[in-house]
Parts: sequence; C-alpha cells; structure tokens
Amino acid sequence: MPDGVNFDRTRVVDADLFGAVKRHPEAYLVDWSRRPPFYVMVAGLPQAVITRYEDQKPAYEDYQRFSSSKRKWPGMEKFYYYRGLPIITDSDPPTQIRLRRLMAPAFSARKLASMETQIQDFVTARLDIAAAKGADFDVVSDLTHPLAAYILLGLCLDLETESWPIFVRISRGMAAFNSLAPGQAPPQDYLDAWDEGYQYCADLIEARRRLSKDDVIGKIVAAGEEEGRVSTEEMFATMLVLFTAGFGGIQNTASYTLWRLCRDPSQLALLQKDMSLVPAAVAESVRLDTNAWTTLRWATETFEYAGLTFFENMPIHLISSAPNYDPTLFEDPARFDITRKPQDVLSFGHGFHHCIGSLLAKMTAKIAVQSVVTRFPGLHLRDPDFWPDITGGPKERGLRAMPLQLA
Repeated sequence: MPDGVNFDRTRVVDADLFGAVKRHPEAYLVDWSRRPPFYVMVAGLPQAVITRYEDQKPAYEDYQRFSSSKRKWPGMEKFYYYRGLPIITDSDPPTQIRLRRLMAPAFSARKLASMETQIQDFVTARLDIAAAKGADFDVVSDLTHPLAAYILLGLCLDLETESWPIFVRISRGMAAFNSLAPGQAPPQDYLDAWDEGYQYCADLIEARRRLSKDDVIGKIVAAGEEEGRVSTEEMFATMLVLFTAGFGGIQNTASYTLWRLCRDPSQLALLQKDMSLVPAAVAESVRLDTNAWTTLRWATETFEYAGLTFFENMPIHLISSAPNYDPTLFEDPARFDITRKPQDVLSFGHGFHHCIGSLLAKMTAKIAVQSVVTRFPGLHLRDPDFWPDITGGPKERGLRAMPLQLA
C-alpha cells in the first residue's frame, strides 16, 4: 500500500479468516454472501476480501487487475509454502495455460475412465479392512487419506510407492503454515522433505529425458520438450501441485460428504432409499464445504471495485464457499439438502483457474460415498455433536479426522 494513502476504516471487518471463520464458516458466510468487498487487518495492514458471487466471478476472469502472481505485502508469509516455484496457481495466462497443458495428461477423460475400476477396488479393500477391524472407523485415516495418495501418486503420476512418503510429508507440512507467524521460518521437517522431493523430481526428469516412457511423467517431460525444455523447477512445481493441491480435493470432498450425511440422519436415510442421489449429495457437500478455502489474488494497480479501493500489490481473498451461502440463490442456504436443484457454484474456481482435478475429486467421492453407505447401512457419527478439526494448508479447509461407528 503506498505511503500516505489512507483507506476507509469503516470497511474493515474484525474477523480472523484463518481462525474462527475457517473453523465455523456457517456463522459468517450467510451474511458475507451479500456483503460488498471489505478489508480485514493483518500485521497492521488491510487485505481485501471478496465474498459475493457477482463480485467474485468477474474477479476470476480479470487477471489483468486480479493477478495470481504473488506480490510483496507484509503478513503474507504463510502463503509461501511453494517457496517461489513457478506453480500454476501463482501464474497468469499465457504462462498459466502452458503449465496447465503440462498437467492435462494426468486428468484426461481417458485417464479418468481407466482409473474408475481401480478406485472402486481400492475403496472396497479399505472397507474390508475396516469391517474386519470392528466398529470404529475414521473416514480420513482409514479411507480418504490413503485413497488420495493411491490415486494421485499411484494412478495419476505412476510413481513408485517408495517415493510416496516424501510427498505425503510435504503435503502434511503445509498445514503448519496456517499458524506461521510473520518472519517465522518454516518447520525443518518440511524443508527436509522439500529438498528430498526436489531431488527425487530432478532425478526422475533426467531419467525420462534419457529413456522416454509412456507414463504421465514421461508425457509431461515430452510436452515440455516440444514447447521448449521444461525446467526442473517447472516439473517439480507441476508434480507438487498435482499432488498437494489435488490431494485435499479428493480427500475432503468424500470426507465432508460422509460427515454431512451422518450429521443429518434424515438425509442419509433419503440417500439410502434412492442411491441415484449420490451425485447430488456430493454436489451439496461441495457447496457447503469447499476444499479450497480462499483463492488468493493480488492487485496489479490501485483501482476501485464494487465500492472498495484495492491498492497496488494488496492481497485479495476470494472466499470460495461464501457465494454458496447466498439466501437469494439458495433457500435456507446453511441447510444440507441433497434434493436441491443444481446451481452454478465457484467451489472449484472459475475460468482459467478452474480446478483441473475437480472431475476426479467428484468421481472419487461418488464411489467412496456409495460404497460406504451401501456396505454399512447403520453407520453414524461416534459423537452426534462432532464438529471437525480443520487442517490443511492456508488456502485449504480440510478435515483432520472424522470418526464413525460402522453398523
């Protein structure tokens, strides 16, 4: 923010976006869904927040003013977990388009179709283990976390299982950035895992350059060679985003849907009577509980937008699920209702940055939810008042655990 420029302090909302609001969004987002853009204060400076549908959608499309490329602004240390790598979510077109093409082979229609049976078999095997173990079942640790690792590292990226713990450590380490204080260094375990992952990717790239292979990594390297030699940094960035960003989408879409169903036994009973409602149940869960908590943008210049001044280099938070609580779009918006008619939501982003793995996340959730509900018709929350502890990276809203009783 330029020196000597004042901002309208009446537009400041006293809210901790990554604390209380992230833990209990339903207490805020019904009101915020109709609120014009506003500021929150972080490290003594304002940051902008956009929550209305009619304000968010144009901001996604206007990358000339709302850029994905990070700018220097105090108090933003927690968002630098990719450590300056040229990742797709921090890029604007045309770079963003080129990087997206590198990722496309992992999410092609042919690739997704080929994975469906394998995903179903993996889910069935995990539920066999759960049934043998007994009634206690944690959706995250017993199903969706290992499922996400299997899909992304095994099926999408074709990586050897020995390498999986490297990327799991990196993904889990990102959660520590939520509480990173200004000026505080990242945890050493995260830095160690990062260095190990970088070296693994560098070795893998060179191996594919020496001896081509018709797997996803080989195709990414070949695509980069066609357009100009892909750098180790871009390859590592692409692989990290494929896993870390996609991991939460797969894990949390399935987990939140099962939590919502078990939290409302009437909706669970409705689904059990009509399993054709599984896609609608997943869509309703995605509406209320988006994996992406905020989409981060940066003002490229000082300008007015929807009545608020956005200062050059200012960070801008597009709270992904806020428009989904709009009472003018959804009747009783905080209620979980699997019979709702489909509506346009921004849960997986919009435009250039629409999540490339959204179809995979929803397909996986449908398989997991239908399998669990069919296999264990009497399942219920171990604690009827259970509310999930939130984890994941700063831009993610994930479940740390979700204990069920199987019956």
